Amino acid sequence: MAFTNLNTYFFLGLLALASVGMFLIFQPFLTAILVAAILAVLFARPYAFLKRFFHGSEIWASVITCIFAILLVILPVSVVFSLALNEANNFYHSNQSAGMLEKGIVLLESVPFLNIDVRGAQEISGSFQEIGKGLIGFLGAAYQSVAAFVLWLFVVFFSLFYFLIDGKRAVGYLMRLSPLRDEHERLLFQKFISISRATLKGTLIVGLIQGLLGGIAFFIVGVPSPIIWGIFMALLSLIPLVGAGIVWLPASIILLLTGNIWEGVFLILFGIGVISTIDNILRPKLVGRDTEMHPLLVFFATLGGISLFGISGFLIGPIVVSLFMALADIYSSEYAVELKQCNHNGKV
Repeated sequence: MAFTNLNTYFFLGLLALASVGMFLIFQPFLTAILVAAILAVLFARPYAFLKRFFHGSEIWASVITCIFAILLVILPVSVVFSLALNEANNFYHSNQSAGMLEKGIVLLESVPFLNIDVRGAQEISGSFQEIGKGLIGFLGAAYQSVAAFVLWLFVVFFSLFYFLIDGKRAVGYLMRLSPLRDEHERLLFQKFISISRATLKGTLIVGLIQGLLGGIAFFIVGVPSPIIWGIFMALLSLIPLVGAGIVWLPASIILLLTGNIWEGVFLILFGIGVISTIDNILRPKLVGRDTEMHPLLVFFATLGGISLFGISGFLIGPIVVSLFMALADIYSSEYAVELKQCNHNGKV
């Protein structure tokens, strides 16, 4: 009995088994490796400059670039995280925020045509304390998993060191393995690069600026825990149209209702004139033509990525969606004739 192409099937079977084994080995570190690849793209130009500065020394250029990335990314996040934990603790033990809200609701109750029904000041105060308690629990849990986070960071920057040195060779190797056309492979890599830059330059930087400005505005008008509210505004800036307004608009209304007129007016004017317009001013300049993804796709890709991959999903989600859109474009162009025949005739 002849076994036609037995060696081919046997080889493909071994390749499939080895691929599954490789995936299982690398699976705990996939997010760290992908984040490292994104950072390698973002810091490619500084690395190239340092390589010229060190007369072609790839090792020294990669070391200095990694140190620069740590100072630029890790230290600010650590400082903000520590401040947020302290603010959450103060938020939990303070009744100032609850008191301000209670006054606003009492004034709303006094307006006859609004017909507002609330459960009372004690429940409001308890709700605010529960929010503070939840924040402390969340941040405390993050501190408890600091060992895993440190390991994750080690993998990120260890991978980044070698991605900077051997990234181009790795891309060339993947292109040789891929059966796709070279132009399609270049399109996919270009999408990866562009969406990585767009996510950080656009969504992240704009969100951080909005959160920073919102926190400063809250500090000026005397709202308790401005750092916490600034972080909320930075996160909520992902939501199209409303964004950080979910935080500053109710706060300004409450300030007006509690008799803090200039504070409420200032917060409304600052929110409309600065916080809400910063997206329209900065995002086009920062992103440019790096991405053509619809804002709604970016929104769901970001939130879905965070829910699936954790905080690193902030970067991974939009990249995955962008790659899918690129593959869909390749599919539509490669099979344009067949798709047209199917759409018009119902058959190929």
